[in-house]
Amino acid sequence: RVFMGSGSSTNNDNNYSINNGMAILAVEDQETKMTLSEAHSHTLKPINVHPIDTEQYTIRINTWQRNELLLLSINHHAQCEGVKEIQIIWCDSNNEPPDEVVHHASGKVRVEKHIINSLNERFKVMMDTPTLGILSLDDDVLRPCVALDAAFLRWTRHPERMVGFDARTHVLVAGDSNEESKEGGLKNNNNDEKPKWKYGYMSTTESSNRYSMTLPRASFLHRDYLDLYSLALPRPIYVYVAQNLECEDIAMSFFVSSLTNGRPPLIADYWAVKSMVKLYSEKKISGGKDHKSTRDACVNDFAELLGLKEDGEWPLQTDKLIHKNQFFGYGAEIEDWVGMDPLSFRLSPRLQGVIESMQALQSTSNERRMGWLMQQKAETMREANAAGMIENTEQWKERWG
Repeated sequence: RVFMGSGSSTNNDNNYSINNGMAILAVEDQETKMTLSEAHSHTLKPINVHPIDTEQYTIRINTWQRNELLLLSINHHAQCEGVKEIQIIWCDSNNEPPDEVVHHASGKVRVEKHIINSLNERFKVMMDTPTLGILSLDDDVLRPCVALDAAFLRWTRHPERMVGFDARTHVLVAGDSNEESKEGGLKNNNNDEKPKWKYGYMSTTESSNRYSMTLPRASFLHRDYLDLYSLALPRPIYVYVAQNLECEDIAMSFFVSSLTNGRPPLIADYWAVKSMVKLYSEKKISGGKDHKSTRDACVNDFAELLGLKEDGEWPLQTDKLIHKNQFFGYGAEIEDWVGMDPLSFRLSPRLQGVIESMQALQSTSNERRMGWLMQQKAETMREANAAGMIENTEQWKERWG
């Protein structure tokens, strides 16, 4: 139930790149093993060979010293029938994972110990995954099982794409008006005369109704992309993420878009996006006064290195975000649930039931849809709410004052 990553039993500094006394890069990751062009030529393993790959998925949870959140997440997600296994990326070499995690009653949990504390490690798979479908999760995000199943079905129809729950965009600005993005970016990057890209938060994304990226805090993606990230992601990006504990989400989203000729990721249905339950934590992983300028620099410089700029080999496309049916359609290539015949798919009764549920919801009133969604969220947050871990609830106020 606990897997020790390669090199994790030694402290030989020759095996790692050291930054401020901390190992941030394994020796095997210091150089790429493939070029971007070679990664483009890679054929993803087909998901229709083994039935499990169209029936279930593996969750990989990235966590850091937030054990209560982690256990709440595991307890919830282990109940989902679609979850074959939950793999915990454990990068805290100073502390052991809790027994409740290691010996979780569901029998679905395995802990993958990493000696290096880097956000790149969330994509570095050091033990087998039982499925090709991977759900990358942060430890503070919950969603109803049916929301995950609906997004998983969407991914099985487009396994070469990321299917996320968070849409973000990039914003084009004049080169000399983006001074803040020059701070903390990659060295020796691009000409300051060229137009710059900036990170568009949710408000910008929704107001423009265009998006171009998603966040792996909750995204389905093909197992092969995790290996390709370590093997072929340009090292300036990989090293920047390792040194700054930032921007791995932008790196993966842009990387997959590069490998799919500039296409944006797909987004789950609007109701599934809004079904998120956010767990409260006193420890904030992101933020700070330089957070915005850092993400601006990442968007600009990563896009340049991955050939996604307008003059690059694989220009990044944007797509419409919100469609006419605001309960379902969200992002590119929206699912036509009504046009699906559940029996035409070689699916388990569970997934056939998801299709039938979506079809029933499309034929009912918006009031009933919202009532159904609120019920799903209430069931999802039940344990966390009782523990006072849902912000601004009565239980949270009682616990945290």
